[in-house]
Amino acid sequence: MKIEQKNISSEENLFYFTPSLPIIGTYYVSKDVPSSFPLLQTIYNTDLCETILLTTDYIYIKTTKTANLEDVSLLTLAEIEDFFSNKTSPQIASVSETEEKIKLILKLIVAPFLQKDGGDIELTEYKDNIVSVHFLGKCQGCPYAKRTLEERVAKNLMRYLPHIKEVVLK
Repeated sequence: MKIEQKNISSEENLFYFTPSLPIIGTYYVSKDVPSSFPLLQTIYNTDLCETILLTTDYIYIKTTKTANLEDVSLLTLAEIEDFFSNKTSPQIASVSETEEKIKLILKLIVAPFLQKDGGDIELTEYKDNIVSVHFLGKCQGCPYAKRTLEERVAKNLMRYLPHIKEVVLK
């Protein structure tokens, strides 16, 4: 497995996988949300992580204030390789905590693209598997807003959260 690492901040890290992991959907764990997925619970139970988001292509980790990011990185990657080394069928994530998952996917995948041009995005509502978002900054009123919504926002959200039916602009 090939892994690329991107430091978001001193407490946040993103690891991209090649090839993709055999999972469907997105897993999430935080201090308020325990995970039923043994891999994430094992990593989280080290008390080094505050939040974890796992998709087929990447894992996002926000460490606790006292954790060493390098230690968390090594532990996480070792656990992922051990867990998936003998799995042949895909693991299927639950649809719980969808709103938190949406916010993190927007922050990690969509917002950096928009911020390059002076824009941003925020979740305005999630209801009945329909996501409503609002563009901010230079993205408001941009002639490419509809295209960005379809090609960047909707594609990424529906890819990582297959139960989402539609993404609309508010």
